[in-house]
Amino acid sequence: YENLMKKSSISKQYPHLICVITGKGPLKEYYQELIKQKSFEYVSICTPWLKAEDYPILLGAADLGVCLHKSSSGLDLPMKVVDMFGCGLPVCAISFNCLHELVKHERNGLIFQNEQELSQQFQELLKGFPDRQRKINLFRENLKDFQRTRWEECWQQTAYPIFCN
Repeated sequence: YENLMKKSSISKQYPHLICVITGKGPLKEYYQELIKQKSFEYVSICTPWLKAEDYPILLGAADLGVCLHKSSSGLDLPMKVVDMFGCGLPVCAISFNCLHELVKHERNGLIFQNEQELSQQFQELLKGFPDRQRKINLFRENLKDFQRTRWEECWQQTAYPIFCN
């Protein structure tokens, strides 16, 4: 994204990014050091630790979520995406085996394989921002279906037939 923005003819078409990386995992300090070594002109990064009640407020104020979670088993779903979807926040998420059960590519977010694809998705979603947010708004609208589906209804449709028939 930073390289794209350095092209003077393009930079006016895209917003500066503010990236908020949450959590306190074992690699937090490692990544904070990497971030310090960068000199971004168009991207600002902060790494706060949030109280539980502040996390949904942050997600609700965001325009786009990014999920870099990769399941080691390939079978668990990233709860961060569930949190984002619960707040109506579309995502770009890195692909792994069962992610498609949660993130519906081109419906409630986008799935990427590598940093080049993520950069292309940023370009697609953020060009003309904030005036032109057609795709992000479409994803937000589609997330309302996700928010209406309750756990028991999802269980009845998905798991019950497998376990109880």
